[in-house]
Amino acid sequence: MDISPARDVIDPPAAPDWSMEVDSERTIDGILYFADVKRAGKLMCRVALAGTVSDEAEARRVLASKARAWIDEYLARRPVSSPSE
Repeated sequence: MDISPARDVIDPPAAPDWSMEVDSERTIDGILYFADVKRAGKLMCRVALAGTVSDEAEARRVLASKARAWIDEYLARRPVSSPSE
């Protein structure tokens, strides 16, 4: 999934080499949504969302925002490098 923000979201877009794959599972407390955040196909982290939304579209928007925030933080603490590193 492309993690560029919707037009009504103020988050900056992620670079094109970043992507995320969203999935969900039912738990006792409801639905757990999670997204694997990847850079050039390499798994970099997983962000999750539990118990706050039940709509998949909203969960995708929130997860994309969380993924972009994580990417920004990750890039801020590392020297600039190529996606293959």
